[in-house]
Amino acid sequence: MPPGYTSQQKSAISQFQNFTQADRNTAIRWLKSSGWVADQAVNGYFSGGGGATSNTSGSESKLRSLFDKYRDDPKNSPDIIGVDGSMKYLDAIGVNLEGLDSFAAMEIIQAPSMGEISRDGFVNGWAAVGADSIEKQKAHINFLKKSLPSDKTKFTEIYKFSFQLGKTAQQKAIPLENAAGFWELLFSSPMSPVQWRTPNSPWIDWWGEFLTSKWKKSVNKDMWNETLKFAQMTLDDEQISFWNEESSWPSVIDDFVEFVKEKRGGGEEAEAMEY
Repeated sequence: MPPGYTSQQKSAISQFQNFTQADRNTAIRWLKSSGWVADQAVNGYFSGGGGATSNTSGSESKLRSLFDKYRDDPKNSPDIIGVDGSMKYLDAIGVNLEGLDSFAAMEIIQAPSMGEISRDGFVNGWAAVGADSIEKQKAHINFLKKSLPSDKTKFTEIYKFSFQLGKTAQQKAIPLENAAGFWELLFSSPMSPVQWRTPNSPWIDWWGEFLTSKWKKSVNKDMWNETLKFAQMTLDDEQISFWNEESSWPSVIDDFVEFVKEKRGGGEEAEAMEY
């Protein structure tokens, strides 16, 4: 006879299966290894490749067939899903096209740009997490929606990858309008673990105002990555005491600090921020 489980353990088994689409025995094995903590078990399952099937060739074959289903122009672009196909596919796996989960999905499959999915990225990305069907991919996206608000490591991966989504292959920088929209989503979405606001400082609003009124240039990769670093540090130190004129921040960050000082009234209060 199968062993008996408590009501809490049965609930954890059900929760694990709902998120992962795994069978009952797999759920029990992962839950036991995590001390019956469902969130930890699901996280370990996905991040550790627990969903990957041993039949790699079979899984990849299924993924290639699934990819083919969403191609816009099979004859002229057999290895690309275009804008229309991408929208249909993302909708099928439960992705909000205007939400942070769209960036998360694009990061998994290493999309070359927004509205474009390559065959290799699609097959390799989903094979790595063992999600070879729409149901399993939807389950993985649901898992990310729940786990991302507390997972800064995964958020950083998504943030850094999103730079690629804002530019074309020939560009080395993102147009300011694109970057500003991306920052608003990345730093304001309920899914983001980096909500760029503190009790007395609406950082993301100030940053957007600064960019459009003072900066007015495109955004290169260094500025993109350093903005995340700066944002995270301001959340721990609202007074920006970590910054000084000798710091090795990009000049845009230095200019933004001066902008913030002006917003806060300047004078003695602004000077106090440096100490």
